Amino acid sequence: MEHKTSRSTTGLWTGRDFTRFSCKQTAHEMASAYRTDTEVVKPATGPAPPLSTMSKVETTKIRKREVVSELREHILIVTINRPQSRNALNRNAIYDLIAAFADATYNKDIKVVVLTGCGDIFSAGNDLKQIQDYPSPEDYFYGANYILKSLIKSVLVCPKLTVCLVNGPCIGIGFTLAALCDLVYCSRAAYFHTPFSQLGLCAEACSSYTFPQLFGTSWASKLLMLGEKLTAEQAHQFGFVVELYDSQQEVQEKFWPKMHEYTRLPYESLHATKQLMRLHRQPQLLKALDEELKQIAKLRQGPVYRRAIEEFSKKSKSINKSKL
Repeated sequence: MEHKTSRSTTGLWTGRDFTRFSCKQTAHEMASAYRTDTEVVKPATGPAPPLSTMSKVETTKIRKREVVSELREHILIVTINRPQSRNALNRNAIYDLIAAFADATYNKDIKVVVLTGCGDIFSAGNDLKQIQDYPSPEDYFYGANYILKSLIKSVLVCPKLTVCLVNGPCIGIGFTLAALCDLVYCSRAAYFHTPFSQLGLCAEACSSYTFPQLFGTSWASKLLMLGEKLTAEQAHQFGFVVELYDSQQEVQEKFWPKMHEYTRLPYESLHATKQLMRLHRQPQLLKALDEELKQIAKLRQGPVYRRAIEEFSKKSKSINKSKL
């Protein structure tokens, strides 16, 4: 739970405290707060916009949305919208993702959820720069595990078809989130990378369970322990990625029509099959998540991660000075 870090709770949960949601409460309550505290995203008309224009999407929210949710003909397009930070996820972006998946869970108009990034990158992982906004790293870390757990659970409990459209480099939490989706489509220019060991951390977001299932033990070890990159072609060969696209035009001509086809399938049948496929997997995912968070909490106190934060902070300050 958050503690003395009011800056992190401003934004999406305007006038409310995100911390009032315990881990035992449901995504439905989160979605209710989301609909109460923000303007409802109105369904848009016409074909889905090219990914290259996603960063130009304008909203009427009180603050700039870190994640833009747009409903188009039963497809909820959830776009990470932080191009200035290479779509790295800060705390407000995570709140936005939680709200989007929670709302999709209970919104009957939504049949398919497509998660993607604006511009030419999916996500650069967690935004370490945000730690500088807190009095000390401990103030930030205090609620970090709870918020990460809320995000992962909001994805796991979503009964809708969840599709990840990886439009560029997919790093850290971006990769591990993609592994929790039902389908992954990908640009040939993309790659996947989990540099956890280099940062002094460990597997996150259930990846200690999902990666061995998806890639086998050896490759999971290469990815999670050794931090080796996975190309789009390799991801396709493993079956992790369903289809590769060479251009934005291909995405428009092949991907979006396919998504519209999926919205016409009987929801009850899709929901039943998804439940059956996750019946025995879900407990294992949640167990892996809990164990990962315990280890992450310990490793955050370690010298390697602390050094990584200090180096990132120095680099960030140096860049900011050069812009003045």
